Amino acid sequence: MINDDTKQTVKFLTYILILIVFLYFAFIIIFYKAGNPERTQTRELNRIALQKTPIKYTEKNYHLDRGINSYALKGLDKKRKTFYFIYLPGSKKAYLYPANKGVNEEVIRHKYESKRPNEKITEVNLGWYQGKAVWEVSSKNLAGEYHYQLYEFKNGKLVG
Repeated sequence: MINDDTKQTVKFLTYILILIVFLYFAFIIIFYKAGNPERTQTRELNRIALQKTPIKYTEKNYHLDRGINSYALKGLDKKRKTFYFIYLPGSKKAYLYPANKGVNEEVIRHKYESKRPNEKITEVNLGWYQGKAVWEVSSKNLAGEYHYQLYEFKNGKLVG
């Protein structure tokens, strides 16, 4: 027969287990909700681009926040011509650029890597900065320090 101390211990451990399971699921929900605004903005960006521009297929999404929150995407029209679309949700403004009117991500990566060969690029994003489209390159050096550089979309020049 089980004594009272054993019953109390089992009951306590059951409560602890229930609490741990509850906290586990609560953290999952919190992290999901924390990422929800960006997912919502990305869906909105894709919807606007597909409805209001010649873009019919999206290839890649970008997000940049340099004082102005901007979402961008790379997409193709029916004739497989590449476009970049930048949306500023705060002002509800949008900009459409044919790829041949600017510099693409691969060129920017190559330009950055040639100047900083010892750094590993962590991310390249297209967005909006000081009234113009820019590419932001973030990288990490061997010491673990992060570096950021901005390049103009139209000509690939370093933003001063």
